[in-house]
Amino acid sequence: MGKPVARMNDPVTGTDIHIVLVPSATGTVPTPLPHPYAGRIVGGCVTSVLVNGQPVAVDGSTSQLNSPHIPQGGSFSRPPTGTGRVVAGPCRVLAGGQRLACLGDQVITCNDPVDAPTSTITAASTNVVAG
Repeated sequence: MGKPVARMNDPVTGTDIHIVLVPSATGTVPTPLPHPYAGRIVGGCVTSVLVNGQPVAVDGSTSQLNSPHIPQGGSFSRPPTGTGRVVAGPCRVLAGGQRLACLGDQVITCNDPVDAPTSTITAASTNVVAG
């Protein structure tokens, strides 16, 4: 059975881990802390294929945080970019030569020490599915 197809502006949610330099009596302590990733698909979509009037998201489409991460109790060791990259799942349907992205597909988002697939596409078209 197919899965709902993702589009431009569909939400991406997850949890990023960022290293925050937390002040202490002996200096700063690099501390990995969770930060919610709440963003949306904003780029890299195929504009020649529309689903419910929106360009379809594909493998490699990009996401952006709705609001930037805020360091908790210190400063970031590496400022987060707030961006993500869709990693389309096993869908066999192509648009623009790329696999369609669907509900539940992973998104590699800003993390420390390297970006990681800690987010997913959490909403998509309710009436267009692909498999």
